Amino acid sequence: MEWEGPPKQGLYDPQNEHEACGVGFVVAIDGKRSHKIVRDAEVLAKRMEHRGACACDNDTGDGAGVLTAIPHQLYTAQLRDSHQIDLPPFGQYATGIFFLDKLHHQDIEKKFQELAESINLRVICWRTVPTNNSTIGQVARNSEPYMRQVFVTGDISDEEELARQIFVLRKRASHELVVPGTRFYICSLSLKTVVYKGLLTSNQLWEYFKDLSNPAFTTYLALVHTRFSTNTFPSWERAHPLRVLAHNGEINTLRGNVNLMKAREGVMKSDLFGDDLKKLYPVVEPNLSDSGSADCVLEFLLHCGSRTLPEAVMTMVPEAWHNDPTMTKEKRDYYQWASCAMEPWDGPALISFTDGRYIGAVLDRNGLRPSRFYVTSENILVMASEVGVYDVDPEKVIHKSRLKPGRMLLVDTEEKKIIQDVELKLKIAQSRPHSQWLKEQMITMEEIHKSVCLESGALKNGHVHTISGLSDKRLSLFGYTIESINMLLLPMIQNKKEALGSMGNDAPLACLSRFQPLPYEYFKQLFAQVTNPPIDPFREKIVMSLLCPVGPVANILQPAAEFVHRIFLPQPILSIPDLEALKHTTHRGWKTVVIDCTYPVSEGPCGLEAALTRVANEAEAAAATAQLLVLSDRASGPDRVPISSLLALGAVHHHLIETRQRMRVGLLVETADAREVHHMCVLLGYGADAICPYLAFELAFALRADHLIDNTLTDEDIYKAYQKAMETGLAKVMAKMGISMLQSYKSAQIFEAVGLSEEVIDKCFKGTQSRIGGVTFEILSKEVFDRHALTYGESTDMLVLRNPGNYHWRAGGEKHINDPASIANLQEAAANNSTSAYDRYRESALESIRACTLRGQLELVKLDEPIPLSEVEPAQEIVKRFATGAMSFGSISLEAHTTLAIAMNRVGGKSNTGEGGEEADRYLNQDPECNKRSAIKQVASGRFGVTASYLAHADDLQIKMAQGAKPGEGGELPGYKVTADIARTRCSVPGVGLISPPPHHDIYSIEDLAELIYDLKCANPRARVSVKLVSEVGVGVVASGVAKGKAEHIVISGHDGGTGASSWTGIKSAGLPWELGVAETHQVLVLNDLRSRVVVQADGQIRTGFDVMVAALLGADEFGFSTAPLIALGCTMMRKCHLNTCPVGIATQDPVLRKKFAGKPEHVINYLFMLAEEVRTLMASVGVRRFQELIGRTDLLKVREGNTNPKARLLNLQLILKNALHMRPGVNIVGGSKSQDFQLEKRLDNQLIERCSGVLEGKETRADIDMTITNEDRAFTSTLSYHIAMKYSDAGLPDGSSINISLKGSAGQSFCAFLAKGVTVTLEGDANDYVGKGLSGGTVIIYPPKNSPFESHLNVIVGNVCLYGATSGRAYFRGIASERFCVRNSGCVAVAEGAGDHGCEYMTAGRALVLGLVGRNFAAGMSGGIAYVYDIDGSFHGKCNMETVELLPLEIKEDLDEVQKLLEEFVEYTGSVIAKNLLESWPEAAKKFVKVFPYEYQRALKQMALQQAPVAKVENGKEENGIVDIEEAVRNVEHDKKNLEKIIDKTRGFIKYPRESTLYRPAQTRMRDWDEIYAWGHVRRGLRVQAARCMECGVPFCQSGHGCPLGNIIPKFNDLVYRADWKGALAQLLQTNNFPEFTGRVCPAPCEGACVLGISEPPVTIKNIECAIIDHAFDNGWIQPELPEHRNGKTVAVVGSGPSGLACAHQLNKAGYTVTVFERNDRPGGLLQYGIPSMKLSKEVVARRIKLLTAEGISFKCNVDVGKDISAVDLSNEYDAVVLCAGATWPRDLPLKGRQLSGVHFAMEFLEGWQKRQAQADGRGKPAAPELSAKDKDVLIIGGGDTGCDCIATSLRHGAKSITTFEILPEPKKKRGQDNPWPQWPRVFRVDYGHEEVKVKFGHDPRQFSTLTKEFLDDGAGNVAGVAAVQVEWKRGAGGRWEMEEVPGTEREYRAQLVLLAMGFLGPERHVAHQLDLPLDARSNFETLKDNIYKTPISNVFAAGDCRRGQSLVVWAISEGRQAARAVDVYLSGKSRLPGPGGVVYAD
Repeated sequence: MEWEGPPKQGLYDPQNEHEACGVGFVVAIDGKRSHKIVRDAEVLAKRMEHRGACACDNDTGDGAGVLTAIPHQLYTAQLRDSHQIDLPPFGQYATGIFFLDKLHHQDIEKKFQELAESINLRVICWRTVPTNNSTIGQVARNSEPYMRQVFVTGDISDEEELARQIFVLRKRASHELVVPGTRFYICSLSLKTVVYKGLLTSNQLWEYFKDLSNPAFTTYLALVHTRFSTNTFPSWERAHPLRVLAHNGEINTLRGNVNLMKAREGVMKSDLFGDDLKKLYPVVEPNLSDSGSADCVLEFLLHCGSRTLPEAVMTMVPEAWHNDPTMTKEKRDYYQWASCAMEPWDGPALISFTDGRYIGAVLDRNGLRPSRFYVTSENILVMASEVGVYDVDPEKVIHKSRLKPGRMLLVDTEEKKIIQDVELKLKIAQSRPHSQWLKEQMITMEEIHKSVCLESGALKNGHVHTISGLSDKRLSLFGYTIESINMLLLPMIQNKKEALGSMGNDAPLACLSRFQPLPYEYFKQLFAQVTNPPIDPFREKIVMSLLCPVGPVANILQPAAEFVHRIFLPQPILSIPDLEALKHTTHRGWKTVVIDCTYPVSEGPCGLEAALTRVANEAEAAAATAQLLVLSDRASGPDRVPISSLLALGAVHHHLIETRQRMRVGLLVETADAREVHHMCVLLGYGADAICPYLAFELAFALRADHLIDNTLTDEDIYKAYQKAMETGLAKVMAKMGISMLQSYKSAQIFEAVGLSEEVIDKCFKGTQSRIGGVTFEILSKEVFDRHALTYGESTDMLVLRNPGNYHWRAGGEKHINDPASIANLQEAAANNSTSAYDRYRESALESIRACTLRGQLELVKLDEPIPLSEVEPAQEIVKRFATGAMSFGSISLEAHTTLAIAMNRVGGKSNTGEGGEEADRYLNQDPECNKRSAIKQVASGRFGVTASYLAHADDLQIKMAQGAKPGEGGELPGYKVTADIARTRCSVPGVGLISPPPHHDIYSIEDLAELIYDLKCANPRARVSVKLVSEVGVGVVASGVAKGKAEHIVISGHDGGTGASSWTGIKSAGLPWELGVAETHQVLVLNDLRSRVVVQADGQIRTGFDVMVAALLGADEFGFSTAPLIALGCTMMRKCHLNTCPVGIATQDPVLRKKFAGKPEHVINYLFMLAEEVRTLMASVGVRRFQELIGRTDLLKVREGNTNPKARLLNLQLILKNALHMRPGVNIVGGSKSQDFQLEKRLDNQLIERCSGVLEGKETRADIDMTITNEDRAFTSTLSYHIAMKYSDAGLPDGSSINISLKGSAGQSFCAFLAKGVTVTLEGDANDYVGKGLSGGTVIIYPPKNSPFESHLNVIVGNVCLYGATSGRAYFRGIASERFCVRNSGCVAVAEGAGDHGCEYMTAGRALVLGLVGRNFAAGMSGGIAYVYDIDGSFHGKCNMETVELLPLEIKEDLDEVQKLLEEFVEYTGSVIAKNLLESWPEAAKKFVKVFPYEYQRALKQMALQQAPVAKVENGKEENGIVDIEEAVRNVEHDKKNLEKIIDKTRGFIKYPRESTLYRPAQTRMRDWDEIYAWGHVRRGLRVQAARCMECGVPFCQSGHGCPLGNIIPKFNDLVYRADWKGALAQLLQTNNFPEFTGRVCPAPCEGACVLGISEPPVTIKNIECAIIDHAFDNGWIQPELPEHRNGKTVAVVGSGPSGLACAHQLNKAGYTVTVFERNDRPGGLLQYGIPSMKLSKEVVARRIKLLTAEGISFKCNVDVGKDISAVDLSNEYDAVVLCAGATWPRDLPLKGRQLSGVHFAMEFLEGWQKRQAQADGRGKPAAPELSAKDKDVLIIGGGDTGCDCIATSLRHGAKSITTFEILPEPKKKRGQDNPWPQWPRVFRVDYGHEEVKVKFGHDPRQFSTLTKEFLDDGAGNVAGVAAVQVEWKRGAGGRWEMEEVPGTEREYRAQLVLLAMGFLGPERHVAHQLDLPLDARSNFETLKDNIYKTPISNVFAAGDCRRGQSLVVWAISEGRQAARAVDVYLSGKSRLPGPGGVVYAD
């Protein structure tokens, strides 16, 4: 219908609407009526118009209204005239205005009348409300209701009873008379008050309702409200005031509050209503806003709950009572009692309320809304969001104050008095014996433990678990991984807090993951942005509480002792003994029922839904008799499958709500799957009262037993550490949503599900948004069954807990967007401007994007024939739409930051300062070619270095509302990262840590954001104002609010980006993909017709042209890039940004590491242009020529066809693909084409600038100006400061020049924001919020009107958040400053006569002098500067947050002098009486002052003093890198005690410790024997130090395709070696590598070539550590034969016993196959036995392994040459499968003249012959003389590589006369060439063991490079005598290929009696292929299938190793053998549990 807003469509959902407002009231304290109060209310409302908003027609307001006392005189007169009716006396009838429609109003009125009569009331009459709609907007007129006013009375003499009956009538009418298609809404129905409201502006309200202008309209109170809706679909109905309240704020816990109110209906009873109470249900009517819902509950409690209105408000909005030491016991006990009746309605709120007698207001517990009030001598009280809204002579104002956090302001018009908060609450607290009730009824865990006598030992539920550490099978069943244990669980127990991560989240969404994620992972935490602020849970923990009552809830309507008959838990994590006690308790008659949340395996995956129903039904039955229910998965095991604790809980919780049983029981969860903070959050959010994560605890005990954690920790220590970590994590998650109490967070469902189907949501998570559908119960169940099968099935080769790599990339595991291949390809493309490398990058990136992201499930709708590329918009235009993300100088190095800026300026894009500010020399006087200026200047909650000049020199000013890496959270730059440069930029002190708080200071709400937007526009009228949001459900609605707030640019950031460090919970579990956010934003902006006002930018893991295309097609105009440009500059995704150890110099401030930065602007430019060219190609393919034409064209996207991911196929992406123009056709969607109207032409600054022009132009030196100011004059002087900054930068006006402004009145918000130096503003009056925000050198003086009668120090003179982020200047406030005075003061000097809560919060520099009382939590997070506080009554210590500051007496002369000077200035400027009195008794008065001195600041000052002193030599390496070690800079005593490895520094080991270079025994010694060449003893002594050099990269290239082909888990085994856990290291190594003793000796270590450390220094020693682990294991007897548990009866033949054949045989044997290996030589081992010399690989090592394999059941048949001695066809017929591992044994020949001569041999003939001769050594152990001997010969080896080197070393040991090697390629460079970028195998000059030995013996390197053999020379007797050779030169030919040319004149003959050909191999020998008719590929290898690369075309024949892939490394051969075995297993068994690549075992 026309009066209803748009329905849910696309991603728009009306549920997501928010609002914020201006609110105020005027009341005659004595209850005297007058019309003046109406007129005063009108002025008040109009002066707050800037706090409201208008729709797209700019005439329709978001809503305005007024609630007054019923104007009895007016109504009586009018009804007498119009209806000839006399109304009953005031108070004996009710009236109210109804919104109806003309078509149905008579029918509705008739039904209403019938309903009234049915409850003994009667309708007196109806009246049409007189209105004038000529001035209202078109949107409002289209939906204007037909307004009818009813008058109702009844024959009830008792006024209270009549009021109750009227409430029943209103309530029942709202339930029973609502008919679809009929308009029906009751604005109010009351005996005392009436509401006039509508879809109006605050100006229109008073003209629209004619009654309001009638002089006969008298009232004694008027409550007004101006609404700011986040979208343009506000309705007449949603305008305020409501029936009993007007609300400015946001209720964050709404869903939980509403659910629990519904659940309460099951336990509510009323003597007054009896059974009729049910007719009032639901208490909360459907489809209401948060305010409407709160209004319903408050009204219900008022009429039904035996409470006064003030007490009902206190119940719903309690103050922060848990942690306030100043609160009286009576009041605390009252609040604790009340908390058991109802959880708080939590969130930032100023609630004004009235029932006609009382009128009052209450502020939320954290004071996050402004509220100021005046009391006049005329007995009038005026309360409003601002001062200056009420005109009154100053001398009539007797009191000016503000509402404090959590406090209540109340006027009782019957008692004719203001009731003070203290008096009011004390009276209520004393109204019942709450303290006695608590004492008698409250239950604690201590009581429960005492009442339960548990036997020691086994757990009492019939399950005795032997805890077996990491081998406990339950870990695998419940999805534990090595990562989750090491990165999450262990840090929580060791450090009592969550571990940090960085560089965002690039793993797949749970709905795309193929590794069975737990259901928790489908949920993303919601967070506060714009419409309400997050909280800082650490600095403001005074308002936080995790205390929760658990158990049955009493009847809320009858206040009684039973309320507190509940168990009080200080936090929700139960220890195992706690839970056992609760299970067995019978204390006070309580009973606990344990419900089994498992079901039989036999029921299969389809059994889950039935099991959930069974659990829910059991819970319902148990709720009838029990007080506690425990949902337990303890019974899980081989025969029973667990139901996810989350699914079970959700199903039970919602079932009990629906059956109204939820309040009868407490729900406890005994869970093995929950262990992380996010898991606990989701459980609590869906109804858990407490949680026992028993498996996490049991694992911790086992790890303690294994010495992996401190074995001195007791069980209790472990419980407490884990609980503490959880408390911190939970508080952080709650706080990011602005929720301060766990009691309110419980059941609040503050999540969005991503990828869960409707059936799952409806059964378990009702009310949760899941917009893309997704996985069903069947899929969820199948994933549990997969884990069950992996755990209890035939997992034949799982040596370690599965680790798919959810956090760090892992070979064979989860895909990541930033995988090694993509990083390497991007860096090569960027560095070399290589389009071929970019094409490879694009392909690898697209593969990752398809695996990980929503956009990857889409594809473009392409034309059959693309349009000509020449017609498409050029790349240089497209790149102008690109920007780099907000990475601050501080999070990244100055070098990286400036390089990005230079690059973006060159391409015409924009770089972003991030929140860390920018030094002035970067934006002043820059060379255009090397311009370091960032065009986008960010303004974040840290306000680092935000000065007038910084703002003035920006193209974009970006307000950071949230950060993709950690939305809703702040951050911290630790002191060791705050260098002198950073400190200078951020206006701070070097070495002093900087806290970046969550955004909640001047961004409390949407109207505050609108104010900040206005402030910034005034501070730089040229700049575009941008707001950065993070994608979450409802972000589109928020974005429309931001657009209405006049933002010109909106960034939608995805959840996955971010360089910022954060807890893993924040990185992984908050925010949504930008695909959802951008699509929703575009759709809702179009629906609101706001799209043309704003430019939309997408940001977050945007990598390729495809990403840009998708973002544009979904609605983005511009694109932000962060990670990709950093990668182009050299970032390797180490994920160590938070440790200051970035090895490539990007995310570090370490001067040593910064020198390693090698990035250049050209790298970024190359990347962006290649990306833009890709975009052009894609544009051509879809037929679009201009980029603007792409935006919003969702018709050019479709769901990807042929998607092989079964989970992805279940997603429904149609909502994302909804075309916004179909939702509202014809709307202009060209972003930024319509200018926002800031009305800057109306600013008072314009007059000011004109009057100062002489000074600004330098013509005059002084200007003195007098003006009057009102609250509507906002951001006064900001534009003046802009002009000064543009001319003089931060220096301000020149010395000798000044502007002096004198003002009178009440100043608007942001008075003197960013005031520049040289300007002094003096105000006689008062001011609102944000005075002196960002003060930049100016002086602000404010004092009360000189004729004011009150004492200034008792009255409030300025609002909240004054001097926020001030960097310099002075401020003098004669009066009290409200909350958050001097927050983040960074350098100004400020004086005030008192301050509210949170004073000097986050202060980093400057001085603050407070001459009076302060509020709570003073100096929280203060790290710099000094505060002096006049402690009048000695209460200051209790109000100061002592965590970071020391309190000292005022004794030092400098301090005394400084304070005295400030007092003198204060008296001079303001006439302060307080200051004057203090000076009179100075210095005696100084004894009452306290100096607040931050510890960090003290330390920094001492350090600075030391630096100025002579420098002493620092020893022990503490100053190696210019800053102290992290471990010493961030001292943690508790951690130090536990840090057993502090002698070796793992964090900075790669910097501290050099690589061990002595790997071999001395050449002089080793070349005399045939023993192994390795210096094992020396190497292994330092292995732990070498292991400490490994950085545990986030993307370990060492195990990538460029590194280890096996995917060895190198960082993990290095870490375990460092920790001396050799068994753990062995398990990790054997999970991927069957034979480390071979690879550790003979592999050339490509892993080391790909090591990140190798980019700029020697890489980590990997190979030696690998070998040491396995040899250590053999030495200790840990390697024993392991026979398979059973044989499957199937046989496999493996042809060849080289590394590939052995690995294949080993794996198949583990899987139960009977394996026979055929070897043509006399001994097994192939290449290992005879191809590699014994000094490189001892044959004893080979024999040891063969013996072990034989003992495990593998049969070896030697001297059998398959294809000759036995037919390959027969083998294929005899065995179930045959695997060909024959190697590449056909050597490459050199068919030159003389090739037939004796003495020319293949290298392998030479090596094999000698090895065989050695193996047949005589009894004395000496080998007989070989057939081919080099003794006394000139040996020439043609070819290089390992084989050539082995020939060199063997010849040397034979006693060769000389040794020469020919290599046809040129000598490699000493360092990598440009064509050989890291991480490719480094083609550099190497000296291997053989080369070194020749050099030692003969004095020269044996190698001759660029040498071509032309002919073998004959000695005349048929023997070779030498060769003829020539030098060659290599040049690039026409096609870019290298070509060889002989160099004339370089021909030469070389003497040689033995020539060895070591030129590699051409492939396998042919006879097997011929027999089997096997095709060969182009390289002469056995050809295999494309889709099964180890399977040949012959049905049961497979191939692996060199015979399949060509000549390669041993490590490749082992990898091939392993994966071929898996392919055989799948072929023969249908599935395989053998590990895939990287040792990862797959479920299918």
